[in-house]
Amino acid sequence: MFMVNEDIIMRKQVRYGLIILLTFCAGAKGYAQNTSSPYSILGIGDIEESFFNRTSGMANTGIAYRSPYFLINNNPASYSALQDQFFMVEASARGKIVSYYANNLNSTANQTRDFSVNRVSVGIKVNKWWGSSIGLTPFSTSNYAFSGKKVIQGTNLFTYADYEGTGGVNRAYWDNGVRLGKHFSVGVSTSFLFGSLNQKEVLAGTEATSTITTTKNIFLRNLYMSYGAQYFTKVTPKWDLSLGATYANKTDLAAEYNTNITSGTTTIEDKVTKNDYFRMPDMYGVGLAITRNKKLTMLADYRYQEWASVKYSGSGYSLRNSSRASIGVEYAKLRQVWPVPIEKVFYQAGLFYTDSYLSIRNEQLKDMGVSVGLGFHSKRSTLSYLVGFEYGIRGTKSQNLIQERYGKITLTLSYKDFWYTKGQKYY
Repeated sequence: MFMVNEDIIMRKQVRYGLIILLTFCAGAKGYAQNTSSPYSILGIGDIEESFFNRTSGMANTGIAYRSPYFLINNNPASYSALQDQFFMVEASARGKIVSYYANNLNSTANQTRDFSVNRVSVGIKVNKWWGSSIGLTPFSTSNYAFSGKKVIQGTNLFTYADYEGTGGVNRAYWDNGVRLGKHFSVGVSTSFLFGSLNQKEVLAGTEATSTITTTKNIFLRNLYMSYGAQYFTKVTPKWDLSLGATYANKTDLAAEYNTNITSGTTTIEDKVTKNDYFRMPDMYGVGLAITRNKKLTMLADYRYQEWASVKYSGSGYSLRNSSRASIGVEYAKLRQVWPVPIEKVFYQAGLFYTDSYLSIRNEQLKDMGVSVGLGFHSKRSTLSYLVGFEYGIRGTKSQNLIQERYGKITLTLSYKDFWYTKGQKYY
C-alpha cells in the first residue's frame, strides 16, 4: 500500500472536473433534439418511462435492483449499495426512429429520427451506509409538427391549419439512499422540475383575410419529492431476494401561460396568466428481484399513476390512471480476482406493457414492446459500456388515431474511480 502525492491528486481532480463539466455541456446540448410525436400535444407531453441506466436492456425494470458499480435511479434506496470509497460519472444518449401508421395518413414523410443525450449524473458513496447522486434527465417531452383542417366555429366552412410544438419538462435531482441495518434501505429523491411547453397554431389566410397565428408558451416549475425503500436478503447460499417500493406524492407545478394572437402583422391579443398550476398525481411502484449465484437476475416491476384525479380534459381527450408492468432478466459472466469475483460482461432482455395517461376518443393509448441489452467493462480503464435496444408499438389505428412503431438504441457510459478523503488516496 502506498500514498499518492498531492500534485498527482490535484491533476486527477482537475481531469475529473473536466470530465463532469464536458458531460453536462453535452447533456445540455442534447436536450434540444427530440423525435416528433403527435400525442405530445396533450397534457405535459410524453412522460419519460426510461431511466437511461443499467436497466435499459431490461425494459427499465429495476425498482428492487441494487448494484455496487452503477447508478440505479429507478429507486433512490439503491444508492446505499454503491461500492465504498468510489465515485461514478454516467452519461446516456439515445437514438430513436419512429414510423407512423394511420387509416387516413396522407403524408409520405411518415418517419422521424433523432439522437440526443438524455441523462448525466454523478454519484458517490459518502460512507459505508450512505450513497448519494445528482443528475439531470427529461421528465417529459413535447415535440410535434402536423397539418390538418379546422372547422370555422358557427359555420360549415373550414380552413387549413399548421400545428407545431416544442419543449418539455426537465428533472434535476439529488438522490440519497441510506442503509438501515443489514437488510433494509430507504431513499429520498429531491427534484426540481422545470421547463416550458411551446405551442403554435397557424390558420391559413386568403386573399381577403390574413394569416392568424396563435402562440402559447406554458412555463412550469416546482420542487418534486419521491421516496423509495428496499428490503434485501440471502434466502439460501445460492439465492438472493430483493423487494422494492417507490412513491411520489401529489404536487402542483407552478404554471405561467403566455398567449399571443396575431392577424398578419396586427396583434389581437397578448396575455400573461400567472398564479396557475398543473397538478402531478400520486405515483406508486413495486418491484421484485431474484438473483442466483450473483449471475442470473430475474426482475419484475409494476408502476401506477393516479392521473384521473387531476381532472384534466379537452376536446375529445382526457387523462386516465396509468399503469406499467415490466419484467427483465440479466445474466452476468464473472471472473475470479482475489478475493472477490469481478463482472466481465452481462446480457439482458425485457418485456413491458403500458396503459398511458392519455385517453383520446375513449381509446386509452397503450404502449408495449421488448428490449435487449449488453454491457461490458474496459480491460484497461474503469470505463463501462452499456448498450440497450428497445422495439415498441404505441397507440392504435382505430378511431382514426395514429399508431407509432419505434426503435430505440440507448448507450450509457459509466466511469468510476476512488473517492478522496483528507487529500490521500490508497491502493
